Amino acid sequence: MDRQTTNRNLRLLVVELFWASIAIACYSFASAFLIRLGGSNLMVSLLTSAAALVNALTSIPFAMVLERVSNRRPWIVGSLLALRLGHVGLVLIPFLPAYRAEVMVALMVLINVPVALFNAGWLPMLGDIVPLAQRARLFSARNMTMGVTVMAITFLMGRWLDAAPFPFNYQLMFALAVVASLLSTVYVARLVIPPSPVVERAPGRRRPTFGELRALLFQQRPFTNITINTLVFNIAFWMGAPLQPIYFVRELGASDGWLGVWLAIISGGQIIGNLVWPRLIEKYGYSWVLVRATVASALYYFLIGAVPDLTLILLFALLFGAISPGVDISHFNILLEVCPPERRAFYMGVFVTVMNAGFFVATLACAPLIDLVGAQTLVLILAGMRLIGALLFVVNPVRAATIEMVKAG
Repeated sequence: MDRQTTNRNLRLLVVELFWASIAIACYSFASAFLIRLGGSNLMVSLLTSAAALVNALTSIPFAMVLERVSNRRPWIVGSLLALRLGHVGLVLIPFLPAYRAEVMVALMVLINVPVALFNAGWLPMLGDIVPLAQRARLFSARNMTMGVTVMAITFLMGRWLDAAPFPFNYQLMFALAVVASLLSTVYVARLVIPPSPVVERAPGRRRPTFGELRALLFQQRPFTNITINTLVFNIAFWMGAPLQPIYFVRELGASDGWLGVWLAIISGGQIIGNLVWPRLIEKYGYSWVLVRATVASALYYFLIGAVPDLTLILLFALLFGAISPGVDISHFNILLEVCPPERRAFYMGVFVTVMNAGFFVATLACAPLIDLVGAQTLVLILAGMRLIGALLFVVNPVRAATIEMVKAG
């Protein structure tokens, strides 16, 4: 693509995320909503684990379908529209006479079918339309846009949820999220997406066996390394998704307003991190940043487990938010480069499948582990696992020639 088209795409990618971030901020209260509806700890875990299972089962098939499609634009926009319209169900759930928590979990599971299809097209597309030299700056701009927006909206929504009666407070918030997400979809639809490389299947050729797929993956050792490292590293993060609302709300007595402040402070920290990490990437490279940011991120889980004080946890949230962009920007760019461009959809599909399988197991195990060892002890255990995962990036390094040779900017 020419420079003008590329720059236009980059602007659209930032603007669409502004509207999407409003929805993201609102949907971040979904676990709290489920708890208010009477959902058990197991249901809070199922809210994320069952959705992850759907992604794990569908990501590779969707990726293999899109590998044979040159014009992926209708698939990307159509699946995005479907998943965002699906969230209308959250507004309607309180009208049900019974089984509201169960219906909410089922709805979120179904929504993840178009999520998997969207990711199968969207993630490889980013590698196609965003030049490597501009990725750190673009993802930093996107992250800052999301950070500022989510910080403001979560703070305001937390106040709103405390002030307005239930369930009207949640219904109006989710209605706002649907409208904002549809506006985001409009900007995604305006992207200029070039034709993608097509992997042709020979006539009469059978589907590849598991052994053939495994051999194909191990030909790309850097991809295998980053997949293994990320799987171990993210166990704490995944299990922390249902664990933290349970820990904060049930054990420490956090209100919706406090959750809004907590989420807002994490976003505020991300703004700081997105100002700092791209400069470090430009100076030292993606790999240097990835190792240090992953090790630093384990500190957050140690702190919230060792110091169960809601006021101090807000300070720790600022630290976590500031570290996260260093992990996200460096990791995603390295991941894109270790996937062969002509088969990026397939490799990204495999990566998403493995991550969602891990997500499913981790989140589903959350509730029984809380019953077994307690929420606070589990947080400390996860801190240790997060640190082990971070150290894997040191002892099992991920190397990509393009990442080492090209610096952002």
